[in-house]
Amino acid sequence: MDKYILCLANSYKHGGRCIAGVEVELKNGSLSIVKSQYGIPLWIRPISHSAAGEVPMSDARGIDVLSVVKVRGVSYAGNGSHSEDYYYQSLESVQSLNPSDSFLKEYTDSWHTTIFGNRGRALTPEAFDNGDYSVMLIRTEKAEVYLDTRYEPKPRIKFVHNGNIYDFPITDPVFLDRLHYNNSLYHPDYGTLYIVVSLGVVHDGWHSKLAATIITPAISGIKETITVQNSRPAQIINTNSPRINVVSNNISSSRPSSSFQKTTADSIKERHSTITPVQYSSPRTNYSQSQRPSNTSNNGGCYIATSIYGSYDCPEVWTLRRFRDYTLSKTYMGLLFIKLYYAISPKLIKWFGEYSTFRHIFKPILDIFVNILKNKGYKSTPYKDI
Repeated sequence: MDKYILCLANSYKHGGRCIAGVEVELKNGSLSIVKSQYGIPLWIRPISHSAAGEVPMSDARGIDVLSVVKVRGVSYAGNGSHSEDYYYQSLESVQSLNPSDSFLKEYTDSWHTTIFGNRGRALTPEAFDNGDYSVMLIRTEKAEVYLDTRYEPKPRIKFVHNGNIYDFPITDPVFLDRLHYNNSLYHPDYGTLYIVVSLGVVHDGWHSKLAATIITPAISGIKETITVQNSRPAQIINTNSPRINVVSNNISSSRPSSSFQKTTADSIKERHSTITPVQYSSPRTNYSQSQRPSNTSNNGGCYIATSIYGSYDCPEVWTLRRFRDYTLSKTYMGLLFIKLYYAISPKLIKWFGEYSTFRHIFKPILDIFVNILKNKGYKSTPYKDI
């Protein structure tokens, strides 16, 4: 069985990515949102069979936020608050959109008054197990993006939603790259923003709330329909289930008089009770290819290392960045090497980054070099470039 989603999140998760979006149906190039009987958009989070369920970088590559994605071979895998989880066989990007404020509003959660049941920054495992959702799109104004320097530097976003103040770490890789190259993006008074808030896996006894995506609605060049050739509409099963109500961008006003929490969780189970989980054994690797930072200055990203390890912010690349800033940049020959590296490596990634052989050749070499640097005292903890 295949499904379509409007991708609203493609964030960092355990060396891979966390991809999630609202389920949609395609009709003559227009999108119809699949919603519950209470008018809440239904989310799908494709997951792998690993312990954390992260999508390998090889599968996530090319899946952009605000693109329509075909999720092939899905089977339901929801559990606790992660009721949106589906195993999948493959992901295919269909087309990207550039939506307006009014378009994005239809995808927001207007039912829940708090974010995941409380006003705090995290949930206990018990609260997580008793919940029935873990991702939502909210609209906010006058948000503040700042760098938390109390421990290791970490970008965060503070905002008001339904009269409550929230403060979450940012895990949106695109926005983090922009912050890395442009410090002016740290400021206290953003205009209209859309934030995809999600619940992370348990860490130190808590499920943290995360700002998985930060979206600015388009005011020009708006694109809200797609052109699909020789494509069939998404197949929506069990349309008679109380969980499903396919509408065309009109949120139903009917809402339950009793607790939404268990009603939704139970109906999800009913919807998928007849689906047999499919086991996939496709050989995937966690790190294959990553979108490199768009900035190509000498103080930019570690292109080859980022491509091989899957992220500009991961332990191996943190070590290499320290070596670049602490050692190479201090000598004339080192500076020449840095200049040559940033001139050549983008072309190498463009020409050869698609091929697994590229990674198989360079990763063992980089692994050895990173271990040598660690033995010499270069740390692998989070790092902000000099």
